[in-house]
Amino acid sequence: METHVTDAAVGELTLTLDRDGGTVRVEGDAVPTVVVRRSAEAVTQRHVPIGTRGADQLTMTLDGAAVRLRPGPGRVTRHSYRAEVDHKEILYTFIPTSEESSSLFRGEDHLGNFTTITDGEVRAEWVAAPEPEEAAIGYALAVSFGSGAEHPVLALVSMFSF
Repeated sequence: METHVTDAAVGELTLTLDRDGGTVRVEGDAVPTVVVRRSAEAVTQRHVPIGTRGADQLTMTLDGAAVRLRPGPGRVTRHSYRAEVDHKEILYTFIPTSEESSSLFRGEDHLGNFTTITDGEVRAEWVAAPEPEEAAIGYALAVSFGSGAEHPVLALVSMFSF
């Protein structure tokens, strides 16, 4: 599935999600290309757009160079749905802040909020001007893992509902 987005900070982007093939690609004239790939051996989970949250089952590249991607396991708490990326000795954290949205941080600095509309379609609202690679990383994480997470109390209730 391919979606075209006009981002206020970085212009036109193409977001591609291939659930079956296990790839996400973010590209545009003003941003470096980011690719997230799922290994062929990964056991897929339908509720995760890229298919898995297993760090050992995923790779991420930025303009062809490997970057470290560490998604959380995605259990009961919103924090467990975070994903971290190390790039140029900077830690980027993508973490759910509501049922619908997740925020991208550069260290402690809040860069913006992402909301997944449908598979592969994402909206970003920037609170600080991102560098092009930061925007590309944020979109790649939102497309790969979706945004938001259920409130922990509701998640617990649904786990024990009959």
